[in-house]
Parts: sequence; structure tokens; C-alpha cells
Amino acid sequence: MEKQTEWGQTVVHDDVLAAIAARAALSVSGVVQTSPRGLGNNLNSLVHHDALSRGIRVVQLGDGHYTVEIRLIMAFGTRLASVGRGVGQAVNEALREAVGLYPDKVTIHVDGIRTGE
Repeated sequence: MEKQTEWGQTVVHDDVLAAIAARAALSVSGVVQTSPRGLGNNLNSLVHHDALSRGIRVVQLGDGHYTVEIRLIMAFGTRLASVGRGVGQAVNEALREAVGLYPDKVTIHVDGIRTGE
């Protein structure tokens, strides 16, 4: 993401946005972890060793517009709809604070439910 200011140009890498989104999602009660999905994410986690941003995909749409896709594992017994709303709000607010722009869309996929162990 690129943003022009009066002091110059700021460039924020997609991995930074993904890490911010992951921290925000994990801060919501009922979220256990982000979930890597597919060969691309698995290979990326082997190469980059960045467990925080796995399961998060940021897509740049141009002109400062972007979308975020989040894959999560949630705790058993939580209300998925209310946790999903909480994740969406937390991610929106964290990204707005970080880069000054809300994402155009936040898509949340629940890939699994984890029981207390």
C-alpha cells in the first residue's frame, strides 16, 4: 500500500498489514488461532517462518483500496456470528489506526473449531 503525504511517500508491505490484522483477530475472545490454508500459505510459512500472518491474505485493489481475507480456528462453544463481528470490527479499527484507511472488505472464514484440551 502506498500513501502520499506532505512529507513524502509511505509504503506499507502487505505482510505488515497481515500481521496487524492477525494481532487484531487474535485479540478477540473466542479466536484460538489463524489457520493456514492451501499450498501457498504452507510454503510461505516454511520460507518466512512468520506464524503471525499465516491465514491472512491482503489484496491490493489500487488507489489505497485493499481487502483482507482471514482464516480462523475458533473455540468450541462460542457464538460464531458474534465472534465474527468482533473480529471484523477489531481488524477494521486496527488497520485504520495503522495506515489511516479502512479495508474495503474483510472476509472471515472459520476453518475449524477447537475444543478445550
